Amino acid sequence: MTAESLPTQPFSHTGKLGNVSGLAFKNALLNIVTFTLYRFWARTSIRRRLWSRAWIMGEPLEYTGTGWELFRGFLIALPTFFIPAIFVFYIAPFAMSPIAAGWLTFGFYIVAVPMIAAARFWMRRYQLSRTRWRGIRMGLEGSAWSFAAASWGWTILQTLSLGWFTPSARMKRAQLLWSNARFGDQPFNFVDDGKPAAEPLWWPFALGWVGNFAAWFIAFFGMGLMFAALGFNGMLGADAESGQPTQNAVITMAVGFVTAGLLALTLMAVFWAPYNAAAMNRIASLIELDGARFKLRATTFGLLGVTLAGWGILIFSLGLLAPIAGMLQVRYVINRLVLIGTPRFAEIGQSIVAEPKSGESIADAFDLDMGVGII
Repeated sequence: MTAESLPTQPFSHTGKLGNVSGLAFKNALLNIVTFTLYRFWARTSIRRRLWSRAWIMGEPLEYTGTGWELFRGFLIALPTFFIPAIFVFYIAPFAMSPIAAGWLTFGFYIVAVPMIAAARFWMRRYQLSRTRWRGIRMGLEGSAWSFAAASWGWTILQTLSLGWFTPSARMKRAQLLWSNARFGDQPFNFVDDGKPAAEPLWWPFALGWVGNFAAWFIAFFGMGLMFAALGFNGMLGADAESGQPTQNAVITMAVGFVTAGLLALTLMAVFWAPYNAAAMNRIASLIELDGARFKLRATTFGLLGVTLAGWGILIFSLGLLAPIAGMLQVRYVINRLVLIGTPRFAEIGQSIVAEPKSGESIADAFDLDMGVGII
């Protein structure tokens, strides 16, 4: 049978903004009252709400994680990351010489790169281990530190290549994660379709890479023209007595710089949207479960709209309503995901991968998933 003739099983997410917004507001209020300590239970409640509205073949996903597990993960991260970070950024600059504090900060960033990769692995392992479908638990095998070491090497190659190794690095990270993922006792496979995994990504990546420079040039060139026009009209003049810029001039210039920065970031999102959509579609197309393949139909403008909407929510809520932004991304992806073929679910047994006893550890420090989760 050809891929076109195989049965397709669409995924669907029935969540609405109303399903999450009320819970997100309540969680934000409790986070403020408890000085963010409630965030572990807030994440759990949001994930349970979103998971229960993700449907596959008429059956919803189930999230079984608890706030106490996430809190235990935080207690592990407290001495291993949070306290060292507080010392490096807030104490060392005053307690040490500038040179010593600078080297300490540089060393911390060197260590933070593999730690972020390990955090991503722990986060994925925990979330998969707490995800069930038809009572079958998912899981993730492998070592977080092995993933971190490989990711650190790819990060070095990205830096040395001025970013041009990024498509290959993204595909290699996806391959390492998905080839270790399990649904019950059935492994996911990251298949070889006969051509380099990153091949379809180079032209979209080139657009984003060049677009980085174009975005900042356009934004600040436009800001310069605006300042020049305002200057000719006398709106950026100096005070006659002190010779200093007037208060209105200072405010106007500050607003101009902020506007230029926001415009640059928006243009960067526009230039990078084709690459991100292509990468997501490519990764999904190479994932296999018991002979069934996945297909994602993310589009440039659809993904761009979700991204910009999420940014707007984050900015105007000062990050307090991040779960709503995360929900938009989760819903967008799931509603465009299709399973081509049908795995032999009746023959899949329960997972034998050990469950982690605590939550996501230092992933909480980086907030890699906006408090929502990655399915």
